[in-house]
Amino acid sequence: MSPDDIREQLEATIVDLIKAKVEAEEMTEERAQGLAQMVLDKLKPGMSLEELYRVLPHLDDNFTEISHIIIPYLRDYEEGVTQKAAVEVQQLIHQGQYKEAQSLADRVIKQDVKLVWTGSAKPT
Repeated sequence: MSPDDIREQLEATIVDLIKAKVEAEEMTEERAQGLAQMVLDKLKPGMSLEELYRVLPHLDDNFTEISHIIIPYLRDYEEGVTQKAAVEVQQLIHQGQYKEAQSLADRVIKQDVKLVWTGSAKPT
């Protein structure tokens, strides 16, 4: 799945949520417009996976109603990158490669790692 596919999937799911909440009068038109504009401002066509995963945790900072949409993608990042990197860091430490272990850990913390989509996040 390409970053644009993920972005489009997120946008479509958020649009569906906005429509449903506005129709059910659970969200004002102003809040819906603010949410839509924030998504358009932060999720740009052509983003890399790395850029996308740096933005995702902040999408729901002011719009908690989309947290359940974002969490599966963040969970995939945690399982697919962070946990695998932790195993790699442990192996490097056991091999006495402390600088390499520190460098890898720093890159993961800064989300500065080259990513390839292997996840399966699906909004609930």
